[in-house]
Amino acid sequence: MVRLASSLLLTLVLSLQAVFAQSNEREKVTQAIQWFAITSNIKMTERLSLLLEGQFRYADDFDPQQYQARTALDVKLTKNLSIAPLAYVYTWNYKYGKQPALFENNEHRIWQQVSYKHDLKRFKVDHRLRLEERFIQHHSVMSDGTIVDDGYTNNQTRIRYRLMAKLPINSSKIDVGTYYAAFYDEVFFSWGENVTYNKPDQNRIFAGLGYQFNDKLGMIGGFLNQTLVKSNGTKQENNIGFLIHFTYNVDLTRDNQ
Repeated sequence: MVRLASSLLLTLVLSLQAVFAQSNEREKVTQAIQWFAITSNIKMTERLSLLLEGQFRYADDFDPQQYQARTALDVKLTKNLSIAPLAYVYTWNYKYGKQPALFENNEHRIWQQVSYKHDLKRFKVDHRLRLEERFIQHHSVMSDGTIVDDGYTNNQTRIRYRLMAKLPINSSKIDVGTYYAAFYDEVFFSWGENVTYNKPDQNRIFAGLGYQFNDKLGMIGGFLNQTLVKSNGTKQENNIGFLIHFTYNVDLTRDNQ
């Protein structure tokens, strides 16, 4: 089973890389990225948890790339299955890198999610499927050169799937004092009035190490490769760098006892 899982992961990664590499006409750039994140899951009842998350993303020499504030209500249906029926994130976008956008168009985003976790021998496997309704800011340039903010009128929809696997190193499970290896691959597919490139348009590959400090605080860090195709399909970013992600989880059901 472990060999089968490894083969499936490798097949997924190679297939996606082939999709992004197939166009020689696309203008491609390679640049550095530095991503940081902090996530807190606040367990309110046995079935309900509140997600709070901040994303701080930089490119090149720590130039702002994107900031995000995310929140969601997570509903635990079974031991392994949970859903987020309605969630929200606001995104601040910046001009950055070798293919900067014309304007800094921010974004409101509503999203829904299904997550399924299971064990595969010593591997802890997490499947995450997320649907996003995006309302992106749009700017127009008038004939006299005046720039007009048209509001959040660029509407797009995106679906994304992430397969993540964790392997405890010095323990049989991820508990206090545990080191673990982690890997994930996440693919994105977008559609909408302003999206003319109707193929997988983003892929993120991560490989790194994590450590669980105590029952609340954990950290994971490692190598991140982001491949991003712009909505018209003519430009592509190959962003290579690192991701450091802290988690601080609170269990109100236990803390109130």
